[in-house]
Amino acid sequence: MERLLPDLVLDAGNTRLKAALMGPSGLIRHTVLGAGDAVALRRWLDGTRPEAVVLGSVAAADPAFEQALSGIAPLVVVAGDTPSPLRMAYGTPGTLGVDRLANAVGAWRMFPGRPVVAVDLGTCITYDVVDGDGTYQGGLITPGLRMRASAMHAFSARLPLVEASDQPPLVGRTTRESLEAGIHHGIRGELRTLLADLAHEQADAAVVLTGGDALRFARALKSGIFAAPLLTLQGLHALLLHHRSLAGNGPADDGGRAGAAADR
Repeated sequence: MERLLPDLVLDAGNTRLKAALMGPSGLIRHTVLGAGDAVALRRWLDGTRPEAVVLGSVAAADPAFEQALSGIAPLVVVAGDTPSPLRMAYGTPGTLGVDRLANAVGAWRMFPGRPVVAVDLGTCITYDVVDGDGTYQGGLITPGLRMRASAMHAFSARLPLVEASDQPPLVGRTTRESLEAGIHHGIRGELRTLLADLAHEQADAAVVLTGGDALRFARALKSGIFAAPLLTLQGLHALLLHHRSLAGNGPADDGGRAGAAADR
């Protein structure tokens, strides 16, 4: 029977909670709230009753928040080793961040039958690779824009902390401009080089950028790369749908956890 109620999808970080209502036809609406703020979440729902809540979190477990979510609708908590539509070639799925798995699944669903590289430009930059057979191969992790700025400030006596502008000059004419140029163009160069190298391994791979700095670098690269700001939320919803198909449309039968990794 076709579902009539939307699902509540939650991407929980250390300081922010990204929330979306997803229906059978896709996104209904989304917002960003403070981490663990169940009161604000209920206010945003404004009486909407979801069919289920799916939570993916890279923050420390918050039992009180999870209990509050269970009062909204049946809760499914997903992790990096949750069963997904992808085969798993990663050697340590128990250490895989759920955001990386969700990005890989979301990108693969955007381009079924093609290799994909999902790049998340946040605190860290993560590159996650799925081959044309739908196997998650793994990826890379490098420092993000603000982490690079903070590191150069913290590990030097005189370099200021900067917030890199969207289009700094290639050659800085002040120390601040030089830092901004190094951060921005360093990441731009990293993206070009790594994506070119990955293209040799995964021919015809689609590249999908997400995260807070995705639009900045999608514009900077100018190479037909796709920007999908809600990729992680879309991937988390895909994990819920896969879980639902395995569970026969019911809520999780393991206390709300979506279980351990499977090949498919």
